Amino acid sequence: MKLDRRQMLLAAAAVSTGACTARSNSAWPAVSVVPQMPAVPLQISESLLQKVTVCTRPFRPAGPRIEAERIDEKTVIHNYGHGGSGWSLSWACAADAADLVFETGAQNVAVIGAGVIGLTTALTLVRAGLAVTIYAADLPQETRSARATGVWSPSSRIGLKSAVPTGFEDRWEAWARSSHQTHATYLETEGHPVDTIQFYQLDDDSTEPGPPERHDFLHLGHRTRDLMPGNRTLLTQEHAFPVAKVSLRPNMAFNIAEYTQRMLQEFLSRGGQMVRTAFHHRRDALNLAPAVIVNCTGYGAKALWGAEDLVPVRGQINWMPVQAEARYGLYYDNVYVLSRRDGMVVQYVGQNDDFGYGIEDETPDLDEMKRALNRVTPLFNGWA
Repeated sequence: MKLDRRQMLLAAAAVSTGACTARSNSAWPAVSVVPQMPAVPLQISESLLQKVTVCTRPFRPAGPRIEAERIDEKTVIHNYGHGGSGWSLSWACAADAADLVFETGAQNVAVIGAGVIGLTTALTLVRAGLAVTIYAADLPQETRSARATGVWSPSSRIGLKSAVPTGFEDRWEAWARSSHQTHATYLETEGHPVDTIQFYQLDDDSTEPGPPERHDFLHLGHRTRDLMPGNRTLLTQEHAFPVAKVSLRPNMAFNIAEYTQRMLQEFLSRGGQMVRTAFHHRRDALNLAPAVIVNCTGYGAKALWGAEDLVPVRGQINWMPVQAEARYGLYYDNVYVLSRRDGMVVQYVGQNDDFGYGIEDETPDLDEMKRALNRVTPLFNGWA
């Protein structure tokens, strides 16, 4: 069965959640910023620390690889290398990978990898009526995708200016707009897998630009700025932060635990299957029964498929307890904070995108944790 592009996007945007009714796949609604101080401070301290998680982002200088490759008697559809933009771009990249599957005429497909790229790709295929089995060593809640920051960031380490092919920027923008539109269908649905949050950018008078990046990362956020309208600089009396300058804007945040569970439940309810299995060599994957295999292994593609162009980018998150009464985020002094429905993220992100580049070690760094917490905790001293 082969669907045209319009049918594919409509299928990807359809959200089947039982008694829950999804929003229509319309443009992102305009969100006006109400300039007011946060109602309550965020509770951040080392004594409240619940866990520290580390993940390796799969950065590919040429941008995500979405293409078909013939290996022996199998067709392998690659969908990996999204850097820090996997959650944000997942649905549109899944649609492109699915189009390549449809071109083969296959009705039985294996998807390797159960992170967000594997889940959205598998769900897109099973919605189209194909028989799909996900094979993965890690279940969705165990993958690197489960350790993501959980914010709309479609341009995060998506490629290098010197390495992406001609026309990549336009293709990226199409991915970003299509995926954003699909994420929006999950707003205001049961379990709140996607939220709109207010995000504060904090700066001191002494804040200076960081050093120039050693790598020519693409920064494409300006091309989709219209998707998140409402940025405003606040007056001193409109906020409670002890800094010189504060701006406020809305952003999209993902409740990753709920979003993952929602996708997995729909996939299984539509007849999809999941098998926990580890692949130690590419031959193990090629021995699977289906003639078409979709490779959604993220950074794992380097070892399993010989993707030597992948570069690890280390990212560490320090987790505070859920604080339901304080649902907002902020950025201050190279530290990112996001109060999500499934936990509060505190993350030191460095002075630019070089931070963590080329580091594969996923051992928690307690000094980095303390640095992050110590920088943002004073922001809430003296709050009523």
